[in-house]
Order: sequence, then structure tokens, then C-alpha cells
Amino acid sequence: MMEISTSGLEREDPLGFWSQTVLKRMAVDRRDEAATPFHARLRRAAGEAGEFWDHFSTQVRVERSQHRCRADNGDEIYVGLVLDGRSEVSFDDDRLLLRAGDVYVSDFSRPIRANWLEHRELGVVFQRSTGRQNVGRLAQGGAVKLLISHLRTLATEMNALSADERSAAVDIAVRFARLALAGDAARTMECDRPSLLAATRQLIAQRHADPELTVESLATALGCSRASLYRAFEHEPAGVAAAIWAARLQHAGDLLLAEPATAIGSVAFRSGFLDQANFNRMFRREFGMAPGEFREAARHRQASAR
Repeated sequence: MMEISTSGLEREDPLGFWSQTVLKRMAVDRRDEAATPFHARLRRAAGEAGEFWDHFSTQVRVERSQHRCRADNGDEIYVGLVLDGRSEVSFDDDRLLLRAGDVYVSDFSRPIRANWLEHRELGVVFQRSTGRQNVGRLAQGGAVKLLISHLRTLATEMNALSADERSAAVDIAVRFARLALAGDAARTMECDRPSLLAATRQLIAQRHADPELTVESLATALGCSRASLYRAFEHEPAGVAAAIWAARLQHAGDLLLAEPATAIGSVAFRSGFLDQANFNRMFRREFGMAPGEFREAARHRQASAR
């Protein structure tokens, strides 16, 4: 655990010190002329999955520019709870007025502007596991409530915990934060079925050769429920499970043509099938012939074309 404070620096440059030691992802813009003298404090604790931050400061304006995002390639996500006070945070043209009790998300790959009024925040920072993260305020339900409760307890008990206990508690906080983000993504997907459909098809195209790819693992990867996936495909010619098998069979057909010397069992395995008999049966149903016949027919077509 680490604690950093501007206490004792009143006669020096506390804001400069804070900018160099703590605000490494942000640049100080300015302070309001009527603001009280700058003071800040940060407690940090690390786990294997990320870090916990307990941060207090008086008023300061900060920003993270597009240039800085490109320069340092920030790939962390911050999920924070405003414990006391209030702040203003802007993502592009989306301006949030945050008050005590609000939970919000920042993605350090995206520009941020903030007017931190006197406030205290508890939060976790961790590596992004997917693409760009939705930013802004999180609706308070389910995992978000668990995260709020856990962050408050961790802040209260942190000094009394052993190093191992602190690390485990931080990892639990990160887990709750990831669950909260997954729930937020699922709600967004529910309202945008074309996007969910497109994301599902893209994931199937990338992972169809994995025999462990199922509707359930797709839902987990996409941060939605299986029911959401079934609903997204309900007006499609084939359901989500059929789409997985169709991608595998198409991959197998392509391999049979591209690698005429490869054993059919190897083609089946590399296409996501663990049972060759099942592969042969599904292939015949899809293409109207056995895999060997399919390959032989392709050879005859090629010979006739010469």
C-alpha cells in the first residue's frame, strides 16, 4: 500500500508535485482563481488484477488530450465512485455532473476533460480486456451496488488488512467492476440488436475453430445473456448455434479444397469438431456428400477445367 499527500508542501508547489507524481495520465489545465489552496491525498493498493485508488483533492481542472492518448497508448479502464463532493467530467461532447454516490467509467484510450471540485473518489484501475469501453455514468443495479459496497468497505478497512488480504480485496473490487461493465454492455446490446448480431458474427468468424465455442461462451465473451443472443437471431435464417456449426463446416470445406493431402480427421479437428463421425454426418447434411466425396468431386472439376 502507498500513500501520497501534499501535506507540508503549502509553501512550495503542491500542484506541481501532484502533477509529476500522481497525474501521470492527465495534464493540469488550470485552477479557478477563487479556489482554495490546492491539497490532495492518494492511497493506492495493488492486486494481481489491478489497483484500488482512494483519492481526495481540492479544485483543479485537468485534461487528457487526443495527442496524449496516442503518445502513451493508455490501455487502462478506471471505474470510480464519487464518495463526497462533486465534479464535472467530459468525454468528447458528453458532459457529466457527478455527485456523491455516482459511479462512472473512464477509458484512458479516449480524451477526457475534468473540473474536479473538492471531492473524494474511490475506484479501481485495470487493463482493458476488449475494445473501446463505453464511458460515462453507470446505472446503479446488480454488480454496481456490490462494487459500491465493496469499495466503501475496502477504504474503511484497508489499513487493518494484511498485504495478502488487501491484494485479494482489490482483485474482488476489479471483478465487481468488470461485472458492472459487462452488465452495462449487455443493456446497451439489448437496445441495439443489429450491433449484437454483428458482434456475434464477428466473434464466430474469429473463433469457430475452437471446439469449446458455444452459445454460452459467446454470451460470456460478449457480456450478454444467452436469451439475448437467441433473440438477436430470431429473425435470421439460422439460429446462433446453427451459425457456429455452419462456420465450422464452411471452414472444413475450404480446408478440404486447399489441402488435398490433409487427412479428413485432421480437417475435422482443425475446424472445431472433436468427433469425426459427427463431422461426417453434419458435412453430408450440409453439402450433400461425404467429405472424401466432396474433395474428389473438386479434383474432377479441376481436371475437367484443364
